[in-house]
Amino acid sequence: MADRASIFQVVQIAKETTAGTSVAAGKRLQSMTIEPGPKVDIKTYRASGSKFSAIAALGKEWTEATIGGGMTYSEIVYPLSGVIGTTTPTGTTAKTWVFSPSTTAPDTAATFTVEQGSSDRAHKFSYGLFTALGMKFSRDACEIDGSMLGSAMTDGITMTSSPTYVELVPVLPTQVSVYLADTAAGLDAAGPLARALSAEWNLSDRFGPVWVLNGSTTWAGFVETEPSLEVKLMLEADAEGMALLSTMRSGVTKFVRIEAEGATIAGADKYLLQVDTACKVTDVDPFSDEDGVFAIGWSMKAFHDATWNKATSIKVVNTVASV
Repeated sequence: MADRASIFQVVQIAKETTAGTSVAAGKRLQSMTIEPGPKVDIKTYRASGSKFSAIAALGKEWTEATIGGGMTYSEIVYPLSGVIGTTTPTGTTAKTWVFSPSTTAPDTAATFTVEQGSSDRAHKFSYGLFTALGMKFSRDACEIDGSMLGSAMTDGITMTSSPTYVELVPVLPTQVSVYLADTAAGLDAAGPLARALSAEWNLSDRFGPVWVLNGSTTWAGFVETEPSLEVKLMLEADAEGMALLSTMRSGVTKFVRIEAEGATIAGADKYLLQVDTACKVTDVDPFSDEDGVFAIGWSMKAFHDATWNKATSIKVVNTVASV
């Protein structure tokens, strides 16, 4: 029997037609990693007068997975379709995706079947639900992280053969700019910040599982929970970077755009990742040294804006027709 080498554990994914019903995972991820593992809740019982427990009772079983890797214009639509909600792209050669969660109504989250393994041995989980997504931008790297939930893992499977490779177009640090404006419409006319050192967008606590007595060890469904959406900016502590001090004191909304524009797809259409968020400053970090630059970090929380009628909106342009 061959040993399982970690280097050969590939990940394949597919959107489920019916949430929780496994499908053939026919898309191969090349940059985004998904690292699943089984989780259980087991109660043990010990009788009076005995040193050791006699019963181990399984109450819940599920899968948890961490996601990570380099950010690409193509693979990013997979976690966005899960953590924010499904959308239908428009366009012919260049496909435009727009993700924007509702403030007052449920969102239709995509669920996925995920397979991991090699020809030696593999496993999978269905009902794959993205519960958190972070995007981190700096001159060193553009990366994602986050988490998934899934139903109880199925071991010893045969992975879906002849998968389609998701196109691989990385988001490069040289393509990223950060913008600030007083209105959502003002972002289109705003110039990029001159001394933005890094930026982060983090959405978490998106969904929670529903556990019922249904003769199964795994969860039966999910509900939306109060999400946490934060934007963090590390800026040089010059006049531009310190302008957010008055924003913090007044409690007004500031609109943040983190934008990456890549190569041309066709005509005037280029690869694009545009992350817009209506924010209020909620915390500030102490001054710090960032590679010799005297800097300050601002933490902002997303707020619903009545004029814009949303809290955040993400636009992606790539050549991916569907997840």
